[in-house]
Amino acid sequence: MDNAATPLTGKVLNERYLVGPRIASGGMAVVYEGTDTRLERRVALKVMHTGMASDPQFVESFVREARSAAALSHPNIVAVHDQGTDSGEIYLVMEFVTGSTLRDLLRARGRLSVNEALDVLEPVLDALSAAHAAGLAHRDVKPENILITSDGRIKVADFGLARAVSGATQATRGVVIGTVAYLAPEQVQGGTGNERSDVYSAGVLLFEMLTGKPPYDGDTPAIVAVRHVNEDVPAPSKLIPGSPAAMDALVTGATNRDPSVRYSDAQGFLAAVRATRQRLGLPAIAAIGGFIAEPTFHDTLIVSTDSPITSSPVTSSPVTSSPSPAAAPNDPERFKTGVLSNPVPTEPDVRRKSRKGLVAFLLVIALAVAAGAGAWALGRTPQVVVPKVVGLTELQAKAALSKVAFTAKFADDSFSETVATGKVISSDPVAGAQADEKSAVTLTVSKGPERYTIPNLAKRTVTDAEAAITGSNLTVGTTTQSYNSTVGKGLVVSTSPKAGSSVKRDTVVNLTVSKGPEILKVPNVTGQTSSAAQSAVSKAGFKPAVTLQYSESVAKGVVISQSPSAGTAARDSTITLVVSNGPPLVAVPNIVSKSLSQATSILSAAGFKISVRTNIPGGGNIVVQQVPGAGSSRPKGSTIVVDVF
Repeated sequence: MDNAATPLTGKVLNERYLVGPRIASGGMAVVYEGTDTRLERRVALKVMHTGMASDPQFVESFVREARSAAALSHPNIVAVHDQGTDSGEIYLVMEFVTGSTLRDLLRARGRLSVNEALDVLEPVLDALSAAHAAGLAHRDVKPENILITSDGRIKVADFGLARAVSGATQATRGVVIGTVAYLAPEQVQGGTGNERSDVYSAGVLLFEMLTGKPPYDGDTPAIVAVRHVNEDVPAPSKLIPGSPAAMDALVTGATNRDPSVRYSDAQGFLAAVRATRQRLGLPAIAAIGGFIAEPTFHDTLIVSTDSPITSSPVTSSPVTSSPSPAAAPNDPERFKTGVLSNPVPTEPDVRRKSRKGLVAFLLVIALAVAAGAGAWALGRTPQVVVPKVVGLTELQAKAALSKVAFTAKFADDSFSETVATGKVISSDPVAGAQADEKSAVTLTVSKGPERYTIPNLAKRTVTDAEAAITGSNLTVGTTTQSYNSTVGKGLVVSTSPKAGSSVKRDTVVNLTVSKGPEILKVPNVTGQTSSAAQSAVSKAGFKPAVTLQYSESVAKGVVISQSPSAGTAARDSTITLVVSNGPPLVAVPNIVSKSLSQATSILSAAGFKISVRTNIPGGGNIVVQQVPGAGSSRPKGSTIVVDVF
């Protein structure tokens, strides 16, 4: 924190929010400690940089996104209480969080262990899942927006703020909003972001926590942005030898440059994280050392061995480095030897005791036992029968238990094939058992059937695909090879079950891998008609493509040549057929008023034949009419009909 006074310090925004010292600043806003004077509540005031309040488009977007963010209620999301403008200042009122940021933690620690990284990532994804379910994407997931409270809880800040700023700036300045080290390729290229973009940023976040640095660097932000578009995020194990392959699979599944291949939203990524934690045998949610408060230990009771046990209350005291003097083993007073004032009678004295004394003694014992039993009965907590709550919702179960004086305690949710999501699977103690009144009954609530989505593995290497299958809590099955003209040799063509299918844990996923294109013999179809040639090419496993060419020697519609003309080619490749369009078209010359001999010569020179339809004797043997007329186009070699007089 950089607690400092500013011109805003001491002012009251909208007659309600008292501005305190500045505690942080960034590219879009300054954060102040503040006080809600109406509710007497400590808050954080995020005041946007000067000038933004004068932009109507920004104000409209800011208000809309603030309302959406305020609707989010989740323990891992920094709550938005209010928003407003005052004297040219536009601000957000947020929950005040005491602690530090993930950036502070990474600066202090360099990088985190696998378990610590998942401890941070899991609540971040839980928060993003809640936002995604509400139709709101964060669009600026980065260490600076991940807060770690003084008691070790994780909170995500600034939901919707990047969208509000980008909506107001892109149209005017073409600015891509977001921290470039964590931007998804589609954000770099189009400036927009959605749930899958948040998944990408969270994947980069995981990479940085595991390795101590973001995946890309460069002399300028533009260079880093270009690398997001053109390069794959490397596996953490390439930088940190020994990093589990399952972590590589998590990073790869979240940061694929193709959004359609990533986890569809934070919930899918979260499910993969939890499954990976379980598969690696990692404990759930460990404390981040050095950034949470010291744990509070339960006091230990010390009971002196030389003190009589009575019914009076015992005060607990904390364990100290040395025992109290009363309990010290070397204290001579503790085992001091004394002389009994009434020595133990000898055996002859015992024999002389009267039988009346024995009876009196037994009577006293009986009365003591009876008194003790009565006291136990009076002091015993009443027992109550545990009601049946299996199949009820959490609220219904809590109400049913409360009705008979029990309290509800919830264990971790569990998957169930038979009990619907959100309903109770089991109780401890079970229904019908008796338990102390006002004691806690532990309930396990269903997360619904345990299902995982088959990832899209098309065009990925077998090694990459197997890691993704394992990382999705599925089992790698058989690998079958087949010819394929569109997928490179050695890459995955498809899976069985199909990508996108929802299946049970450990479902076997079989891979079909490309052997590359099948090589076939090219048929010779020269001299065949176009339709026959195309049919023969298709049957042989190729795709025909036809081009037309004039020919004086090959009849119209017949194949003149083909390419390739012989040999072999890949299945589904193209064979080009050159088909005759007949002789070329020639302009018909004007031979009217020409003598028959002149007309014959002129037509012959132009490539036409002449046919005399009518020759009226007595004239000068002159052409008086021609069909077709001069200027029209006819195929070379056509016949021109003339009338002569």
